[in-house]
Amino acid sequence: MGKPLSLDPEFLKTLEELTLLSRDDLSGVVGADHRSRMLGPGLEFSDYRRYSSGDDPRSLDWNAYLRLGKLFLKTYRTEERIPIRLLLDSSESMHCAPAKFSYALHLAAAFSYLALLHLDTVAIAPFATHLTKPLVASGGRDVFWIVADFLGTVKPGGQTDLYYSTKEFLARFPSKGIVLLISDFFDQEGAHRAVEMLRMAGHDLVVLQVHTPEEERPTAFGELLLEDAETGETRTVECSPESAAAYERNFAEFSTGLQKLTLRNGGRYARAVTSLPYQEFVLRGLHRSRVLA
Repeated sequence: MGKPLSLDPEFLKTLEELTLLSRDDLSGVVGADHRSRMLGPGLEFSDYRRYSSGDDPRSLDWNAYLRLGKLFLKTYRTEERIPIRLLLDSSESMHCAPAKFSYALHLAAAFSYLALLHLDTVAIAPFATHLTKPLVASGGRDVFWIVADFLGTVKPGGQTDLYYSTKEFLARFPSKGIVLLISDFFDQEGAHRAVEMLRMAGHDLVVLQVHTPEEERPTAFGELLLEDAETGETRTVECSPESAAAYERNFAEFSTGLQKLTLRNGGRYARAVTSLPYQEFVLRGLHRSRVLA
């Protein structure tokens, strides 16, 4: 058993002032800020329709009957909740820099708290080569401890297979919802296929790229022995200021390509560097990306 993940109490209070934004076109599911087209018992009056045999007489408008001599039924808008799903990269590449995996866990915890706060259902699905058993929680913020316990048990390991893991995710969660994909995306081909599959399935996709400052900008120079965190393969390279500058350009192109891919597929994108406190990224960076309001 791992130690439950904890979030700063003051940060949790701040989260209570935020809302997770969603698309207006999630057919059949709406959050607190989105109304459904389904009619039935609810809190907000919608319209009238003629009474038919078998309708619930408790919804009859007797004032209309006294004025018009006809039976009319009040209808109401029904509010349903948006399911929030988190695909959390738990591959070995997320663990090679422990701060990166911890950062991703805290982002997952923050989004889970937001979902529970607004009475949405949250599902957390860690993945590496395949999807591991997800946690599904609902019932308000009082059950957040279940999420904290679960995240404390998630251990990184294995290679990244975004394509296969996303296929497993879509088979397990076929209904539309908000999907937050948290990863370093070092499986570039798999990332492209995963984003396109999630779009085709109609999900409202949020891509959160997490990386360390060193992964963006190398600081070590000279002859280096590099080891692939997931495969264990090693390679000797000569790192000069010129090659480091070329690497930085490639990383920037990689991140920009991921952003363009996400936006092209109707999603939202944000990039988190672990040198920035996760609280600041959530409160400011995700507001700029129209993920939170």
